[in-house]
Amino acid sequence: MHDTGCILVGEFQFGPEISFARLGELEDILKNAIMELLGGLGATHLELGSSGDFLRFQSQAPPLAPEELAKACRFFIPLLDAGVKGRVVCVPDEMGDVTTAFFSCCSVELVTTKAP
Repeated sequence: MHDTGCILVGEFQFGPEISFARLGELEDILKNAIMELLGGLGATHLELGSSGDFLRFQSQAPPLAPEELAKACRFFIPLLDAGVKGRVVCVPDEMGDVTTAFFSCCSVELVTTKAP
């Protein structure tokens, strides 16, 4: 078998310190950044949605190693205000290990769940 890609599920949460006006600005900035990043990764599908204090996306992308996922999430860091945090879950096709990248304006932390 070979890697055929992965599904990326991401979300940004806006804390209570983010004003309603700023939330709208950040959503626009992050939507554009998501489209730019995923286009650069060669993603073939993207769904974006927002609800309350969350901006979410789902995408079909080529395979990503954990280090590549961390690098992709670092792309968002300069765009985030304090009080905004995010995560991207990378679910590989064919039951591989699942990696989640948690990030904020300061850092990215990876957590990998090994497939049995």
